Amino acid sequence: MSKIKKHIYFLVLLVVVLSSCNSDLLFDKNEKIKDSTWNIFDKKTFKVKIEDKDRVDLYKFAINITNNNQYKYNNIYFFLTTIYPDGKISVKDTIECELVREDGKWKGSNMFGVIDNRFWFAQKVDFKQKGTYTFRLEQATKDTNLVGVKSVGLHIEKMSE
Repeated sequence: MSKIKKHIYFLVLLVVVLSSCNSDLLFDKNEKIKDSTWNIFDKKTFKVKIEDKDRVDLYKFAINITNNNQYKYNNIYFFLTTIYPDGKISVKDTIECELVREDGKWKGSNMFGVIDNRFWFAQKVDFKQKGTYTFRLEQATKDTNLVGVKSVGLHIEKMSE
């Protein structure tokens, strides 16, 4: 195993261990993009079970994205559709994530040309229904095949008081 791969595996393990220590974490899952090329018809689905009967907690949402140096844009757009436990579907939300700073450098952590980011896009969200919510995430760019995206994910955690 190469030295670079060992470093990457160590970093992934460290992230998993550190994120498992977060007691406010409700959900964190990433989906790999095959061959780092995200087809416009490839929708990533995340199912989140809510058991809070009183629904008193508020949550914040983030998109996780990992890209490489082959990604040619400064930003990325997503469509997020929420399907509630009762089957009702929300209006499709459009979310923009800026991947590059004003100085032209990648935002996020960049290790060996693999860039990891977490973009917060919603706060003070309350789950009004008990049950399983389905969140469908899709790329919303002009490219049918978006090159350079390695993985995308959804992160939800309880808001701190």
